[in-house]
Amino acid sequence: MEYQLKETEEKKLGLIEHLLELRSCIIKAFIGWAIASVIAYLLADYIINFLLSPLLKAIPQQTSVFFRTFPEVFTSYLKLSMIFGFILGSPYIFYQIWSFIAPGLYPHEQKWVKTAVFLTSFAFILGDLLAYFLFLPFILKFLYSFGEKFLVFKPFLKDYINFCLRFFLIIGAVFQIPSFMVLLSRLGIVDYKGFKRFRPYAILIAFFLSAILTGGGDPFNQIILALPLTLLYEIGIILVRMFKPLR
Repeated sequence: MEYQLKETEEKKLGLIEHLLELRSCIIKAFIGWAIASVIAYLLADYIINFLLSPLLKAIPQQTSVFFRTFPEVFTSYLKLSMIFGFILGSPYIFYQIWSFIAPGLYPHEQKWVKTAVFLTSFAFILGDLLAYFLFLPFILKFLYSFGEKFLVFKPFLKDYINFCLRFFLIIGAVFQIPSFMVLLSRLGIVDYKGFKRFRPYAILIAFFLSAILTGGGDPFNQIILALPLTLLYEIGIILVRMFKPLR
C-alpha cells in the first residue's frame, strides 16, 4: 500500500515538473516573439514599403495608398509587427518547442522531427519568397484587369495588407505539399507507388489551379505557376522514397 502511494506521488511530481517545464518553454517562446515583434514594429515602415512595392509596380499609375479611419494605420502596424515578429522569432520559438518535445522521443524519432521541422520551415519561407517576387505581381495585374477599363482603383492600406498576408499564408501552406506527402507515407496511408500513380492527376490539378489564378488568358503565366506546384509534388515523391513508413 505504501509502495503504491509512493508511486502515485512520484507520478504526480513528474506531471507537475512536466507542466512547469511546458510553462517555462511557452513563456520563453512568448518573450522571444514579443522581442521580435518590437523589432518588427521599429522596422514597420520598411516592411510596409516592401509589401507595397509589388502593387506600385503592377499598377504604375497608382502612386498613393489610402486609409479610412485614424486608428487603421496603427492597427495595421501592430498586425504586421506581430506576424513578422513571429516569422523573425520563429527559429527561437521552434527551438523552445523542440526542447520540450525532444526528451520524450527516441533518437531516431528526434532525427525525424528535426528533419520535418527544417523541411517545413524551409518550404514555408521559399513559398513566401516566390509568392512575393513571382506570384503576387501576376495576381495583382490579373485582378486589376477586371475593372481598369471603367472603374477607378483606390487601394486602402488595411485591405491590401490583409490580402497580402492571406496570400502569403495560402502559398506557404501550398508549399507544405512535400511535408504532407511524407507525413502520409510515414503514417502508412499512401505509399511511394501510390503517389507515383497519382502523378498525372497531380500535374492536371497544378495546371488547373494555375489557370484559375492567372485567369486562363496567358499560357506563359500558367506554366510559370504550374511548374513550382509540379516540382513540389516531385520533391514529395523523392522524400517519400527516402523516408520509410513508421513501424
